[in-house]
Amino acid sequence: MRRVAAAVLLSLGVFAIVLAALLRFYVHDKLAVAPLDPESTTVSQGGGMTVFYPGTFTQRTDATVTATRIIRGSLTAPEVKVDGDLALWRVGLVLQDDKDVLVSATEEQVCVDRRTAESLAKCSNQRIDDDISVVHSGLAYKFPFNTEKKDYPYFDLNSRASTPPMKFDGEDKVNGLPVYRFVQKIPAVKIQDREVPGSLVKSTEASVTAARMYENTRTVWVEPYSGLIVKGQEEVRQWLRGPDGTDGQVLLAGTLGFTQETVQNQVADGEEARNKLRMIQFTGPLVLLAVGLLLIVGGVFLLPRRRRGGSGDGAEPPREPRFRRGQTIEKASA
Repeated sequence: MRRVAAAVLLSLGVFAIVLAALLRFYVHDKLAVAPLDPESTTVSQGGGMTVFYPGTFTQRTDATVTATRIIRGSLTAPEVKVDGDLALWRVGLVLQDDKDVLVSATEEQVCVDRRTAESLAKCSNQRIDDDISVVHSGLAYKFPFNTEKKDYPYFDLNSRASTPPMKFDGEDKVNGLPVYRFVQKIPAVKIQDREVPGSLVKSTEASVTAARMYENTRTVWVEPYSGLIVKGQEEVRQWLRGPDGTDGQVLLAGTLGFTQETVQNQVADGEEARNKLRMIQFTGPLVLLAVGLLLIVGGVFLLPRRRRGGSGDGAEPPREPRFRRGQTIEKASA
């Protein structure tokens, strides 16, 4: 029975250790992928914002602006496969004020590596609005699984670049969830040339070619195991600059941040993903490894041991009688 029990414990111990390795190095890698067809909607809002309305040539400095971003997947790109590492995401971003006036709208299609969250420079069906020549780079709308405490390039929709990078800015908590904080500071950059009335850039000319300028400080709070952005904020400013370098009309300025409801939803998703990934990557393998080692130790302890010079059946071998010199067998047995 001891032999049978030992064999069972050793087998279970080896199985537990193998299962721990499978969870850590195989199952985790299979599950740690971004979805092909995400269903993500985030809403940001900012009060006291400056908005210029070109249709009516008016400006408000007290507008409440709501930015709604919807991310969905598409299988239209030939590079996208059901079990592949590439996803094509369709992203719609709409900004409206508190009077339901459209401030701006952008439609984007971007190819994303499902494991690293990096956008691809070249991919079929990639575009921003009608521009199919856009070259994507850097992270797109999420961070990689097992996000590290380092700087990351992050694609900015307005400047269409991934520089300067998202800089790691410390650890934090959002609604009790441990997160990493990253900050991307985009200095003033020209994003477009457009014909505008000269008065908008303090020119006496009837119309001039003005540069549309843009700057932004973007802060995101990331759940590191899943790479999910659970909270975001942008301090954005867009304005016109005349051909002589004179700054003119402000088009959009203010701070937009995730609404409380969006933060709650993102935190809930982040907690769920964190718990699952931690269980598969760390907790589960460690428990199985410990159990496996204990089972193996128990199995080894139950193995029958041979005594020195023994026959292996546990019985002590009979001793041979000792004789003194000159003693006969008869005297020894008397």
